[in-house]
Amino acid sequence: MEPPNIVNQKNFKAEFNLKDITPIFAVFSLILSVLIFVFIKIELIPVEHYFSLENPSKLVVSTIMTSIGLIIFGIVLTVIMPAKFIDETNKTFQHESLSTIMISMLFVVLFEELLFRGIIQNFIFLILKNEWYAIIVTALIFVIYHKRYFNKPLMLLNITLPSLVFCWIYFYHDNIIVPVIIHYTMNITLTLMFKYNLIRLRN
Repeated sequence: MEPPNIVNQKNFKAEFNLKDITPIFAVFSLILSVLIFVFIKIELIPVEHYFSLENPSKLVVSTIMTSIGLIIFGIVLTVIMPAKFIDETNKTFQHESLSTIMISMLFVVLFEELLFRGIIQNFIFLILKNEWYAIIVTALIFVIYHKRYFNKPLMLLNITLPSLVFCWIYFYHDNIIVPVIIHYTMNITLTLMFKYNLIRLRN
């Protein structure tokens, strides 16, 4: 759910920071937004499948409750998981400034949701004609995208469950904004809890 490992791990601390990746993810998010607009214009995917507002009260409630549930899941996983099983990237984000964290994570989340839920999941559904197949395959691709976690297998739990939830709730509401809000809320909340020592990694 955080940006991919774009540098060699040995040089990570010297070269990697959120400011470096923000423009990259902002540009790619813009490109994906244009692609989705084209899909809507050519009627490949109806606009109602991206921005449905059917039953707005249920949408708001489920967005809030899902966000809280995934935050609790992240806290529990962090508390029970020793620090040695946590990917190095996740240990450094909290040291960035508040503005950098908030802006960078917004574009990272926007990129991931537009790509995986907005494009990949929809295309898989068009091909397979089954929502659950689309959900499972998209979640699997999302896990593979975070391949750096393969060196820390327990970290895959922190990707797999949220990914399935993002995929499911997108189809449930037919609104791409919902997984964006949930994904961003989860990421930013957990990172800030680390930053301000509300939760700490186990030794």
